[in-house]
Amino acid sequence: MSRGEDLLTAALSGWLITGLFLDGWAHNTQPQLETFVTPWHAVFYSGFAAVAVWIAWSVGRRRAPGGRWWPAVPVGYRGAVAGLAVFHVAGAGDVAWHTAFGIEHNEAALLSPTHLGLYLGAFLVVTAPLRSRWADPTVGRRAGWRELAPVVVSLALTADLSAFILQNFSPVRDNPVSRSLGQQLAATPLPGLTDRSIEHLVASFILTTVFLVAPVLFLVRRWEPPVGAVAALIGSQCVLMQGLSGFADPGLALLGVTGGALVELATRRLRPAPGRLAELRVWAALAPGLFWAVWLGGIALHDHGLGFKAEIWGGALVWTALTGVALTIVMYPPPLPARPEPEEAARGR
Repeated sequence: MSRGEDLLTAALSGWLITGLFLDGWAHNTQPQLETFVTPWHAVFYSGFAAVAVWIAWSVGRRRAPGGRWWPAVPVGYRGAVAGLAVFHVAGAGDVAWHTAFGIEHNEAALLSPTHLGLYLGAFLVVTAPLRSRWADPTVGRRAGWRELAPVVVSLALTADLSAFILQNFSPVRDNPVSRSLGQQLAATPLPGLTDRSIEHLVASFILTTVFLVAPVLFLVRRWEPPVGAVAALIGSQCVLMQGLSGFADPGLALLGVTGGALVELATRRLRPAPGRLAELRVWAALAPGLFWAVWLGGIALHDHGLGFKAEIWGGALVWTALTGVALTIVMYPPPLPARPEPEEAARGR
């Protein structure tokens, strides 16, 4: 695929993911919704149809007369073809599931097997531009926005999709550290509920850190992020996740965008790269701390304090930094030792 073709795939994938978030917003704000036929489903499934037709046409025009179609699939798009098949089967199953069991709500909607099938299919589709650009040797490490726009859009959609399916672990969708929530938990006669809420809070910080930081770490393995890419990856996710609640607390989206801008500045300063592992790991520890410090600080100023003790939110900040460093160890492991030549091995014995 050319850069323009990958960009079109990314744009059509954006149509698909926009429909997903519109559908999520509808279910979150209209709990009485009990029908499969909605405008939001129409946007979602028409987005799937558009990207499916585009990929099928792209394969068809590359297929030699009388030849097999699988070898004609462009580099990086075989996963997308498989994703279209998975999405098709899961979509048909979703209609049957809703007919048999009704419309799911809250956590049940996110755990539905057919919805997880749709997630898997969409994941394989929206990552196609990333795989395609990655495999192109002509796209240099310092390529700019012209070449990397499909990559940044693809990474953003992938992170947004993953954050969506686990949205109940997203602090940027709601405000789990508000003073009012803390007071409610303090007044409950069930101490186990408070403990579980704290565990859920820390887990949500860790998981959301993965969705915010991992795309950047993946990007810098292959390229130097163009100016604004890091802020776009982080800020867009915060805006979309807050949109799921109908922007019930738009200040959270603003704090997320501000935090993303600070992480962008840290990226410009440290220039993390595979050949600069020390700077990379410092960045991975610093970026979550900057983001969440802005987020927590803004809430504390607005609410005149936080709903949890300093040990809780302070420990959550440390966990996010450790999560960032752990991601670098997984994605940039130490090199394997070179295997000695037979003569050297014999001398060593």
